[in-house]
Amino acid sequence: MKKFKKAGLALIFASFFSVCFAQSGKIEDYLSAERIAELKKNGSISLIHPKGDNSITMVPKCQYESQIKGSLIKKDEKGVPFTAEFLYLIPKSELLKGSSRTSITNDDISVVFRSINKMEGMKYHFAEKKNGDILYKKAYTIAGRNSDEKIADQTSGSADGKVLYCYQHDHTYGDTKYILHYYQNESMLYATFLNTIPMSYMGVKAVMDECLQLNVLSIDCGDSLLLYLSTDVDAKNVPLFNVRKQIEESMVDRMDAIYRWFMVQFK
Repeated sequence: MKKFKKAGLALIFASFFSVCFAQSGKIEDYLSAERIAELKKNGSISLIHPKGDNSITMVPKCQYESQIKGSLIKKDEKGVPFTAEFLYLIPKSELLKGSSRTSITNDDISVVFRSINKMEGMKYHFAEKKNGDILYKKAYTIAGRNSDEKIADQTSGSADGKVLYCYQHDHTYGDTKYILHYYQNESMLYATFLNTIPMSYMGVKAVMDECLQLNVLSIDCGDSLLLYLSTDVDAKNVPLFNVRKQIEESMVDRMDAIYRWFMVQFK
């Protein structure tokens, strides 16, 4: 009988540790030694691709790698393309600093990136102003692609396979709407934001519908999170206006805003 009890305990512990292992990996599983060294030194890596380079190269090696690489917007030869990638290595202790929480799980990350209402008031332009500007005056989940109906954020259960829609009143582009696709496993959360209506700048439709995609990938690495962000745009060429410069500044600011917003969601 004691042998059976010991065997039972051994199975319980084995199951427990196998679950723990499944819930997080090591950063070495996802990035090269060179990238890891740079991340550990600087905390982040950014790459703005030159015009004509329609590729993304910093995606961590993972289940969603090919999906992310295959999600690039088709570029118009007469348009203005822009692609940028950002990697962050974030200690969970930094996210939990000053919080009553004691842990962060992949399910918590999943909830954060479905909490569209919490993006209302997100700030940007920190390089220009100490306290930044309001990026999204309004932000909420809507009932469908062609709907204006505000609904509650859909944060219950796993995000895997969910398709949501949102509205954001953008500081620069005014009314914007997105379709959001979510994918989730034990240790990763991958989300895409694709614009569903044109984005206007100074009265000009600068980015047509389905010509801007944002990718968010979070990977649980035990005591740290590996966060990958990318933005891919095909903007219209507007005579006498430096569209490339505007899009670059605009998109880099928005990626920085998402990162800063994420960093305070666990307080």
